[in-house]
Amino acid sequence: MKNLFSILFLVLLTACTGQNKGKTISSNDVLPDSSMRLHYATGFKVDYFQHYKRVILADPWKKGSELVRYYLVENDLVRVPADGIRIRIPIRSLVSGSCTQYTFLEELGELSAVKGICDAKTIYNVALRGAVLKGDVTDLGDPFQIDVERCMVLKPEVLLMNSFNQTDAHLSRIQESGIPVLYDNEWMEPGLLARAEWIRFIACLFNKEAIADRIFGEVSSNYEYLKKLASTAKTMKPAVLSGDDFRGTWYLPGGRSFTAQLFADAGARYKYSSDTTSGSKPFTFEQILKDFHQAQVWVGVTNGNSLQALQKLDERYALFQSFRTGNVYAYTNRTTSEGGNDYWESAVARPDALLSDFIKVFHPELLPEAPWHYLKKLR
Repeated sequence: MKNLFSILFLVLLTACTGQNKGKTISSNDVLPDSSMRLHYATGFKVDYFQHYKRVILADPWKKGSELVRYYLVENDLVRVPADGIRIRIPIRSLVSGSCTQYTFLEELGELSAVKGICDAKTIYNVALRGAVLKGDVTDLGDPFQIDVERCMVLKPEVLLMNSFNQTDAHLSRIQESGIPVLYDNEWMEPGLLARAEWIRFIACLFNKEAIADRIFGEVSSNYEYLKKLASTAKTMKPAVLSGDDFRGTWYLPGGRSFTAQLFADAGARYKYSSDTTSGSKPFTFEQILKDFHQAQVWVGVTNGNSLQALQKLDERYALFQSFRTGNVYAYTNRTTSEGGNDYWESAVARPDALLSDFIKVFHPELLPEAPWHYLKKLR
């Protein structure tokens, strides 16, 4: 009798399974089974349901509002809510519209999924440069005017782009063709670790959240260790100047920017640290000279690859103490002859490496053997 019930149970189970074959799997989920616990990032949220993942992007320009929702599914039969964009995962091919995505993809082991990029001539990443030369990766031109036709020919499963507070006709055409546009807005996060945590957002596309958690955990632990190390410095905190003059305007980081936080974490004094601006602030050359002529260190120079070249651009640069003592640094330690610069690519993913550089500048005795990553001293 017991065997008879077992057989009947198996028959019923098989019948039910057969009835579901070829039909959509609907879900009336309201509350997620679980959610990703974010430590620093505030621009995205990931919820896990039985049959799909829901990724919600916050609107960077409207506090408290959503920008878009994505529903990530592994099964084409899964039905999802109609208030978002459906994306099939794991992703096998994509177009990357921002150089800040390269390191995230590389660390996840998914750089080979990239079939198209923007501004190929300015790439620093060795693997991607090689792929472009071989013809395995297509150059889609300016990210603000992406080549729509070439993108459509590639037929990527998704286009990864930064979103801007404006309508982009090029992206609209790509979306209308059936290619989902996924906005990667790590650049809008105010903190360095918050930006780096967006690797966990990218990982959702490949079902590699566990790998991303490990990578980000190492980066954040390294950063916190280095920050604590900088706080033990016995030497005086040097005053720091940032940037340079651009067509008559000198832009300085606001007091709540990630750059100002970087200065503080690395053990430097920044005159505008109490400012409440999270972005950049414009100043005249005269105001900068007045406030920073005695700063011991000058970092983030963008014009001139030597002190002599810098002085040729503007003789007044020689009036700064940091220039006279030769303590001037640019983000040019890893560059290519075509204009590629690793600072713009990997520093977002590796804020611990960036912090290490700044500690070497402000307190060299703390990291005498550490390699340079992004900063280079002008000679």
